[in-house]
Order: sequence, then structure tokens, then C-alpha cells
Amino acid sequence: MNKVEECTDALIESIQQTDEYRRYQTLRELTDQDPELRRKLNEFRRRVYQVQTSGETLDHYSEQERLGRDASEFRKNELVDEYLKVELHICRLIQNMAFRIADAIDLDLDDVLKEM
Repeated sequence: MNKVEECTDALIESIQQTDEYRRYQTLRELTDQDPELRRKLNEFRRRVYQVQTSGETLDHYSEQERLGRDASEFRKNELVDEYLKVELHICRLIQNMAFRIADAIDLDLDDVLKEM
């Protein structure tokens, strides 16, 4: 195994040992115990993802507003609220790591990205 793979494995293990990730696993197990709640949670997460990544000409303002209303009601469930908060924290942790790596590794893409 090369050094990068070893460091990747160590990074994964470090993330898995965080309090947040352990809490996420516990919350996931709890939501799995209620199939209807899990279905609604996954549907909500799917809608959020679609709005955030859609390249289509959606009315993003209206969709965000609708998601906000739905989230407000849905997140009254403390389990759902905590699950989504912890999930977001872990996603941001991973995103920040990816940004730091991408910023540190010069792939000479500036001219390519100008045209996009």
C-alpha cells in the first residue's frame, strides 16, 4: 500500500472515531427503527439534494421557500432535527477536506475553468 492510501485509510478511521460520526451512526439506527420516518427523511434529503444540484431551470427561490416550510414542520421532530444537523456537520467536514486538498494540489485547471 502506498503512502496516500495509508493516509486515506487513517483519515477515514479518524472521521469514524469522531463524536459526530458516532452520533450520526446512533441516529441513523434510531431512524431505521421507524420505516415511515426513514422514508420521509430520505425523501426530504433527496429533494434538498435535487434543488442544490439541479442544472435545470427550476424556480430555485420558490423551491427553496417550499423546502424551508417543509423543513420547519419536519424538523419539529427532535430526532429528525438532530440527524440532519449531525449529517450536515459531517458533510461540511468532508467538503472542507476536499476543498483543502483541491486547493493544495495544482492541477493547472485555471484556463480550462475559464471557459465553463
